[in-house]
Amino acid sequence: MEILIPILTLGVLGVVFGIGLAVASKRLSVQVDPRLEKVHGLLPGANCGACGGAGCFGFAESLLSGKLSIDACRVNSEEAREEIARVLGKKLEKKVKKIAVLHCNGGKRVKDRFVYEGIEDCVAANLILGGQKECVYGCLGFGTCARVCPFGAIKMSGEGLPVVDASKCRACNKCVLVCPKKLFELVPVYPVRDYDVTGRFDGVSNGVYVACSSHDMGKDTKAVCPVGCIACRLCEKACPFDAIHVIDNLAVIDYNKCTSCGECVKVCPMKTIITRMHTDKRTDGHG
Repeated sequence: MEILIPILTLGVLGVVFGIGLAVASKRLSVQVDPRLEKVHGLLPGANCGACGGAGCFGFAESLLSGKLSIDACRVNSEEAREEIARVLGKKLEKKVKKIAVLHCNGGKRVKDRFVYEGIEDCVAANLILGGQKECVYGCLGFGTCARVCPFGAIKMSGEGLPVVDASKCRACNKCVLVCPKKLFELVPVYPVRDYDVTGRFDGVSNGVYVACSSHDMGKDTKAVCPVGCIACRLCEKACPFDAIHVIDNLAVIDYNKCTSCGECVKVCPMKTIITRMHTDKRTDGHG
């Protein structure tokens, strides 16, 4: 009898606590939006944080709460974005594809002004007098951008320059943010708004870009880099669409006007203006 009473007491308490927990669980439970799992499943799973959310799951939560828009995810495919919009019952505006380009083509062709023996990191090297290169605007060549790219879209070339694989680049903006020289830019990929000599529409191109960031006078740029912009303005004169102008000693392309016709590439004496093709091969129009 003495043993039975404690057993019954514990049994009754167990039942009471169990009922209490069941009631509390139901009343205090957090209702999960059934769309959350669907949206999360449509995200790339890169967890790159480029959207500003805490990974892909955090982005999905922010998307449902209205804190972020579908466009905030820079790396998702157009098909996935459309499916997310369908799940959320939202209208999706067409997004212009972008890729990263490097506004520098100097690399090992630019000499070092001192011997750098520190950490092989562009951010660290830049802290010492702006880096070891004679061109203070140029790429330092330590590949920090390649290491932070979550998609393996950037590789270092034998010239000591980052090369972007256009087929892998998802415009996540990581390289843009990490480069201490601000050499990367996300440029739009537009359909070519021009026709070839036969009158046939040329299709699509990744366009042209200026592979230089120097704002020095032409003679000073040429003294330290054999492929830097010398502000000669030949590109300005050659462009039939008024899409390129020299601003503060540097050629700048207006991508709202540029048709990738390549006339600026052909006349550039320094081979500074580059055409990026779909295969990610660079052509400078000089043979």
